[in-house]
Amino acid sequence: KKILKMGLFGKPFRVKSNTQLKGSDKKKLKAQIKSNFPSLTEDDLNSLLPTKEEIILSKVYTYGGDSVILYIYKRDTVFFQLEKENVFYPTVYTLWKFPKMLPVLTTHVPVMSRIANGADLMLPGVIIDESKAIKAYCDGKLEKNDSVSINLANNLAPIAVGKAFRSSEDMYLACRHGKAVDILHSFGDQLWAAGTRVEVPDLGLPDLPQEIQEYSEEPEESPALEENKDGGDSNDNTTATADDNNQNQESTTAVVEEKLADLNVKEEPENLDPRSDSEKMDELLSNAFLQAWKTSAKKIDFPILTSNFFRLHMVPQAPPGQTLDPKKSSHKKLSKFLARMEKKGIIKIKELQKGVESIMSVNMEHEDIRSHRVVKHEQIEEPFEQEVVLPCDRDYEPPKIVELRTVNANVSKLFSALGVNKGDGLTGSQVREHLVKYVKENNLQDPNNKAVVKLDPVIAGIVLGKGENDVVTMKWDELNMRVNNKMSDGYSLEFPGYKPQVYKGKLEPIDLRTATRSGNKKVTLITNLEIFGID
Repeated sequence: KKILKMGLFGKPFRVKSNTQLKGSDKKKLKAQIKSNFPSLTEDDLNSLLPTKEEIILSKVYTYGGDSVILYIYKRDTVFFQLEKENVFYPTVYTLWKFPKMLPVLTTHVPVMSRIANGADLMLPGVIIDESKAIKAYCDGKLEKNDSVSINLANNLAPIAVGKAFRSSEDMYLACRHGKAVDILHSFGDQLWAAGTRVEVPDLGLPDLPQEIQEYSEEPEESPALEENKDGGDSNDNTTATADDNNQNQESTTAVVEEKLADLNVKEEPENLDPRSDSEKMDELLSNAFLQAWKTSAKKIDFPILTSNFFRLHMVPQAPPGQTLDPKKSSHKKLSKFLARMEKKGIIKIKELQKGVESIMSVNMEHEDIRSHRVVKHEQIEEPFEQEVVLPCDRDYEPPKIVELRTVNANVSKLFSALGVNKGDGLTGSQVREHLVKYVKENNLQDPNNKAVVKLDPVIAGIVLGKGENDVVTMKWDELNMRVNNKMSDGYSLEFPGYKPQVYKGKLEPIDLRTATRSGNKKVTLITNLEIFGID
């Protein structure tokens, strides 16, 4: 079998962090890029990375587990860098502005589809001037692992970036057999798709020899797939591996289509992130905390209960499909996480009531807040963002409030047998329905008196107190009341256009009170409006 290898960004990558570069960092970055690409002038660098504009450094994990640093300006990645290498690679967005900043190899137009499907560039697909002999490839100046761009025979604009698999001399001596370039990034991949998705510009025709060798689709000379026939290349698993017993001479096109179909249908899950679950949750909490101060909590009134800040401002900042749970972090408690943020000098916390902490102030000039880049998560329901951005454009609609009973450790044995998890919220009628279902499934109803339920060990352990060891039956109403009393308080709020959100504890009412300030001035204090979505 032959196995295709995808480029760095052939599949979606995961963003680890985003940081806005300071002025000194931009200056250092430009100096590094200038040393890598001497042909770029100061004006060129300023057009790519403007000093007074926002430049984002984004650390990402690729599907293959590589850690890559992206340098982003106005959504487009300008350069990327593998953390294990000290090499800057320009993206196609950058190369379209400066197409000559890298050595370039030209290939046939049909090869583009092969590269887009994850194949590397093979020597049979490279167009060369045979009259140049040993200097046919990049004028003989290319060394192994040098950065190189690739364009097509009908357009000067590069469509891919990679590393030379051989030097110019070795490419010529290979007699058009084997690999030419390891592709890292190409037009149409996930890195291009994360930007503005500009199409390939027409920069004119490249300088080609008068006679071009006709492009062949034969398996042995395919630029997309190549069997390991070169001496010294037998251990190269990045492009393809051959089965010694496979002598089938079917066309390369059929092989590629078959393998691509396998890749699309039978992808195996890969553990791309080596971090523990607690480390991932630490990052989620930190990002949600910082993002809250730059979005919904930017103009809140102090003091604010730490529980309210978490529920109303941090929870909504979690990426789609992920939930903030301090218990799964290394901090184990929300209070310990916020205490760490206080130690860093971001917020100040005070216990205004015994056992109840409030955030008194925030330092919006703190470096962590200033450097945090707001990430707008794509939502399935678009009205959500519109309501947040322009709440004054629509009339206030109160939420639908439902009181709930929450499954806790006291009753978890009873409800787990019914498929209800600990922490789930149930209405009073739902609690009764589940209780009836449990009684019927376990034949606990007294056959002589339908209003009486026989207590099994599970129910007895929940509803009976001290001195009631001799109680073996209980009436339905008494049983239902005692089970409800053993459950925790909870409630749900459903705002128009939103899914219901379940919360633990009692719903805090809107509190209005008057107070006297200096000069005997009377003021009215109103708290807890934010719980009901009132700004």
